[in-house]
Amino acid sequence: MSDPFEIKIEGADKIVAALNKFPVEIKRNFELAGQEAATEIIMTEGLKVYPPKTAANAPPTPYYIRGTGMQYKSRNNGKSEDYKNQFYAKSVTGGTLIGNRASYAKYLADENKQAQAMARIGWRKLIDVAREKLGKITAIFEKWAQYTIDKLGL
Repeated sequence: MSDPFEIKIEGADKIVAALNKFPVEIKRNFELAGQEAATEIIMTEGLKVYPPKTAANAPPTPYYIRGTGMQYKSRNNGKSEDYKNQFYAKSVTGGTLIGNRASYAKYLADENKQAQAMARIGWRKLIDVAREKLGKITAIFEKWAQYTIDKLGL
């Protein structure tokens, strides 16, 4: 397991101090910050970006057509799970969960289960994308923290 990383938010101390006074508003805004960071940065700029195609994506048959399925001589099996469109983000206690509904997603992006062959091709691990985009993620949380401080008059 890799080392955890922190995002420090300026102004968070004021929000924490007001938590008992405005818990619903603060929780909602930080959930929205997590959703925005997940959908606008981690998933869009990092995980949905496919690596270049390889020989496995071109003739001769059989070969895999992204978004369609395995192409055989006379037919395509139509069994693509469309990885890039299977991402989701949901709020959970204390954070945001990012997942992918494709059955093979863990072999492409999971920190501990990514297949070595997929890493060599260029598939990105979720944790690596989060670390790479940390500045943009932090900016989103800072924006939401400031919005919360301003809205609550803190």
